[in-house]
Amino acid sequence: MVDQNTFMETIKAVAEIIRTSATPLSEKEILGYFEDMELDDNQKKIVMEYLSNPENIQNEQEEANEDSKDESKDESVEEGKSAVFQMYLEELSYLPKYSKEEKEQLYKQLLQGDESVIRKISDAWLKKVLATAEKYIEPKLLIEDLIQEGNMALFLKLQELCKTRENVDVEKELAQAIEEGIVDYASEMSGERELENSVLGKVNLVHEANKLLAEENGRDPSIEELSEYTKMPVEELQDIMDMIKSTDEK
Repeated sequence: MVDQNTFMETIKAVAEIIRTSATPLSEKEILGYFEDMELDDNQKKIVMEYLSNPENIQNEQEEANEDSKDESKDESVEEGKSAVFQMYLEELSYLPKYSKEEKEQLYKQLLQGDESVIRKISDAWLKKVLATAEKYIEPKLLIEDLIQEGNMALFLKLQELCKTRENVDVEKELAQAIEEGIVDYASEMSGERELENSVLGKVNLVHEANKLLAEENGRDPSIEELSEYTKMPVEELQDIMDMIKSTDEK
């Protein structure tokens, strides 16, 4: 089974190589980047059809450019799904389905230390990871990133459970690990955005205070005068003033 995260990253990388290459890549050269994945004929066909379309190559570049911009966009879940993500969804449809009894046997083998079942169980849970990730999608959070965090949490929990030889509820443990992994990532990203917004707000406050005091007094205010006006510590004000100065010099 193809590792979905590796597959998606390779698609993006090869698309960039094709876009910037001075000469067209042959089918053999393109598929060479995927040789470690042991794609079947149908998967190879999908890859070639996708990467042979100039519009897809351009779309991948545009999406990469958008990811590098710090813009706040109110996008729906569907709008946030890239062409590569659509291929990921198609890959999920090829996953084998296991009965309840088959899953219980896989879990039993896992707890007994059979590492060979980790991939099978992981594949069986990828759709659960997707469903969990979609619950937490919001502006500026890419579904692909949430899935990657969920998949990583799933893999780490499977590694942890392997060889435990304990009577544990494997499904409960996996579901909880996936949820916690995705929630932790979403919370971390949200916290970073709040910090950025807080810093930006303080920068604007200091900038406006400096401008107002300069107009009133006919000179640039001292750091102490700014501190008294904004009710901010001198040390924090100095850091912000340095930040403003650095930005103005660029």
